[in-house]
Amino acid sequence: MVNSINSQQLYKLQGGIKLPHHKNDSLQNGLSRLPIADKVYMSLRINRGNIAKPLVKVGDNVLKGQIIAKPDTIRGSYIHASTSGEVTAIKQRATASPEADISTVVEITSDGKEHWVDLAQTKINQSYIDSVTPEDIINSIHEAGLVGLGGAGFPTHLKYSSQNTIHTLIVNGAECEPYITCDEQLMLDFPDDLINGILLMMKASRASQAIFALEDQVGNIKSNIDKRVKDRNIQNISVVKVPTIYPAGGEKQLIKVLTGLEVPSGGLPLNLGIIVQNVGTIKALSDFIVQGRPLVERIVTIAGDCIGTAQNFITAIGTPMSHLLQHADFDQDKAYRLIIGGPMMGYSMPDCSIGIDKTTNCILALSEKMTHHYGDTLPCIRCGECVNVCPAYLLPQQLHWYIKGENLEKAREHHLYDCIECGACAWVCPSQIKLVDYYRYAKSELKYLDYKREKSDKAQIRHEQREARLKRLKAERAAKRKRTRRRTSNPDKIKQDLNATMERIQKAKAEKNRTTKNQKTGDR
Repeated sequence: MVNSINSQQLYKLQGGIKLPHHKNDSLQNGLSRLPIADKVYMSLRINRGNIAKPLVKVGDNVLKGQIIAKPDTIRGSYIHASTSGEVTAIKQRATASPEADISTVVEITSDGKEHWVDLAQTKINQSYIDSVTPEDIINSIHEAGLVGLGGAGFPTHLKYSSQNTIHTLIVNGAECEPYITCDEQLMLDFPDDLINGILLMMKASRASQAIFALEDQVGNIKSNIDKRVKDRNIQNISVVKVPTIYPAGGEKQLIKVLTGLEVPSGGLPLNLGIIVQNVGTIKALSDFIVQGRPLVERIVTIAGDCIGTAQNFITAIGTPMSHLLQHADFDQDKAYRLIIGGPMMGYSMPDCSIGIDKTTNCILALSEKMTHHYGDTLPCIRCGECVNVCPAYLLPQQLHWYIKGENLEKAREHHLYDCIECGACAWVCPSQIKLVDYYRYAKSELKYLDYKREKSDKAQIRHEQREARLKRLKAERAAKRKRTRRRTSNPDKIKQDLNATMERIQKAKAEKNRTTKNQKTGDR
């Protein structure tokens, strides 16, 4: 394990591609707070399939920031009301997740008053940082309902509850996918909140240093952060610019660029003594500690060629996408696809009535011209372009052949699960093969097959246990019959047993007579 990292040295990223950015349109219009919608739809779905359990029922009045659902396992996250109003429905509904998965959603009709629960506020200074314990901060991370706001949605408190020794916190401000600018906007508008959050997360993880990574194209953000770090005399936070290459902002790729280390296959950054945290999550922790506000809102980028006024909005979690689009001059007639996230790793939504969730960083409205495949899919020509751009050292074309041939276990053996689904391979494929679709299909199929195998294994174990139990009972009955036969086949033994039984009966009768006689004597 490495105990310290030279933040001035950068390492080459394997693969990757240069993409057009399309970021200026949303950045030039600045940041606005979106008016609250008439209704918000709070999804209780949490990353990795966990579902929070509702604490409210239809007809309840709630305050903004009130806990409305709690996790039933340590891997879950709290859900807070993003507006004040009345709970008007709790039902199954499409959510802002891949495939628009159906999940439990709490519908809140806003009262327009935005009344908050009582908020406990704290001033962040060096005295507070010195006195607060890591456990206190980890509890705050959990209570605030924090998850990875970069898109993964992994419950944040789990990273800090690990038994691994952490030496470095990497602050991920490298927003490498086209169109998305919510993190850059946040870094421009809330630098002091970010520094507060970094100090808190360093204390929670016991990390000795933090590396603030951002792309080399983002202008004066580095100098702005550097100045504030210097003014506050903070020695262990360094700001580093990384090359603007997609997908350098991926967790494993960013670690490679900054440290030269590689996260092992199937492993986590924690195994290297590193925690990677998105700037949005860091800002949300600062909001909870300083202002007492849990995670009920986030910055969302609205962009694409069907948007008249691309920009970033501070938006309540659960806000319908239609409400955001309406405030960005959305051309619905022109729109061909609505995408949550960016054009490379994003996923389509079936309609715009779905409420955003904690991980919704961008809504992209694109015309058919911007999304149309350039031609029919052709056979793979084994050109190797996909191998050259793959940031995970995989063989995309080989995975494609295995999956196409339904040889999914071979695809697993060739590290299918190390694929981050960045889409770089499909972007450069001259045969127009939608490679990522194959990988997603294979992962879902393997997950289902593993589930069936697990059920089958459990059923087999239950069957074997039942057979063993029946065999044991059969053996016990046979042994009992054998003992009975042994006794009945010996007349002398039977006579002895009978005499012993009669003797016990006589003794019991005599004892009963003595007791009765003594009682009568006592009565006289």
